[in-house]
Amino acid sequence: MGIYFILSFVLTLIQVVGTFAFQSASAKYISQYVAQGNLEKARSVVSRVLQMTLLASLISSVFLLISAEQISLVLTGSPQWAVLFQILGVTCFSIILFPQVLGFLQGLQKMREFAFVNFIFTTVQYLLGIFFLYFGLGLFGVLYGWLIGFVLSSIVGLFLVAKFLGLFGEPHSLRPLIKFSYPLYVSNVLQYVAGWIDQLFILAYAGEATLGIYGWAVKAALIPSLIISSIVTALFPQLSELYTKYGKDNLRNAFTLSSRYAVLMGFPMFVGLAIIANPIMIVFAEPEYAGAAMPLVIVCLSFLLPTLGIAISPMFMTMERTKTQSIVTLASIFSNIVVSYVSLTYLNLGVVGAAWARFLASCVSFGLSVYALKRIFDVTLDWEALWKSSVACIFMAVAVFLIGTLETVVSQLYLFPTYVIVGAIVYFLSLVALKAIKKQDLELIHDYLPGRFKRVTLWIGRLAFVE
Repeated sequence: MGIYFILSFVLTLIQVVGTFAFQSASAKYISQYVAQGNLEKARSVVSRVLQMTLLASLISSVFLLISAEQISLVLTGSPQWAVLFQILGVTCFSIILFPQVLGFLQGLQKMREFAFVNFIFTTVQYLLGIFFLYFGLGLFGVLYGWLIGFVLSSIVGLFLVAKFLGLFGEPHSLRPLIKFSYPLYVSNVLQYVAGWIDQLFILAYAGEATLGIYGWAVKAALIPSLIISSIVTALFPQLSELYTKYGKDNLRNAFTLSSRYAVLMGFPMFVGLAIIANPIMIVFAEPEYAGAAMPLVIVCLSFLLPTLGIAISPMFMTMERTKTQSIVTLASIFSNIVVSYVSLTYLNLGVVGAAWARFLASCVSFGLSVYALKRIFDVTLDWEALWKSSVACIFMAVAVFLIGTLETVVSQLYLFPTYVIVGAIVYFLSLVALKAIKKQDLELIHDYLPGRFKRVTLWIGRLAFVE
C-alpha cells in the first residue's frame, strides 16, 4: 500500500506546482470584480487562468512522460511502476484544471455548485476505484478512478462556470495575478512539504510498508479535515468582499464567528475519530494495520489547533500577508523535520514518533500564526463555544468508552455504528444542556440548507429549546 501513497504524493505535487496558486487568485479577484459589478473583468480572470493551466499541464506531461522510470526508481526503488507515473503524465491537464475550476466557483460564491462538483469527483473516484479493484486491476484501478473523477468533475465545473459567468474573453493582465499568487504559491509549496515531510521521512528511514501503515492514519484523519476546510472555502471570498467594502472591523467579527462553527463542528469529529481509532482499524483495515491506531489518535489531536484557527490562513490571504504565512509554515516544517529525524533515527519511535512530529508542527504553526495575526489587528476566538464544545466532547468520550466495555461480548463490526450514533447524540444533548446552540446558529443553517430541508432547523430548534 506504500505505492498508493507515493502516487498520492506525486499527484498532489502536480496540483500544487501546476496551478501556480491561481485558484486562490481566482477566488479573490472574481469575487472582488463581481462585487463591483464588473463581470467582464471577472470573465477575463477565467480566460487567463485557463491559458496558464494549459501551459502548465503541457510542461508537467512532458516531464513525467520522459522521467517516469527515474521517478519510479527514486521513490519506489524499482522502475516497474513507471507506467503509473506515465498515466499521471497523460492526464495532467484534468489534474491541474480541477482545482482551478473550483477556484472559479469559489470566486463566484456558488458554494452549492462547488460542493456538487466536489461530490462528483469524490463519488466517481471511489465508486470506480472499488469497481476496478473488484475486477482485479489493483493500483491501476485506483488510478483510473482518480483520473476519470478529475475529468468528469472538471467538465461539469467548466459547464457551470460558463453558465454563470462565461469562459472566454480578453485575458486578464498576468502581472496582478502573479503578484498576488507568487507568495501564496511559495506558501502552498511549503504547506505541501509540511503535510508530507513526516511521511517522506518514514519512506526514507522505515520503508514503503511502514509508509502504508502511517499513510492510512493520516488519510483517516484528513476525512473530517476536508469537511472543516469547506468552511475556509466558503469563507475566503466573503472575507475578500468584506475587506473591500468595510475594512478590518468586519474581518474581526468574521474571524470570531468562523472559530465558533469550526470548533462546534470540528472538535467532535476529530475527538470522536481519535476515540474509536482502534475499532476503525479493526473494522475497515486488515490486522496488519492495527499499528496505525495510535498514530491516528495523535494525528487527530494535531488537527484540533488548526481547526480552532481555521480562519487564520484566509485572513492572511485577504490582507495579502502571504509572506507572513510562508514564514510561519517554514517554522512548522523545521520543527517537523527536527522531531521526525530524531524520533526515527535516534529514538526508533517509528510511526508514533512521526505522528508526534506532526503534532508539534501544528502547535508551532498555530502559535506563530495567532501571534502574527494579533500584530496586524486584534482578533478574538469564541471562547464560549470552545469551552462548551470541549466539555461536550468529554461527555461524548465517556459515553463511547462505556460502550467499549461491551467489546468482549459484541463484535466491533456491530459496535462501530453504535459508537458513532451514541457519540453524536451525547455530544448534541451536551451542547443543549450547556446552552451552546444559539438562535443565530439556526438562522445560518436555515439560510444554507436547500428549500426542502429548511424544516430541519425547526426540529433542531425544538430539540435545543431555542425559539
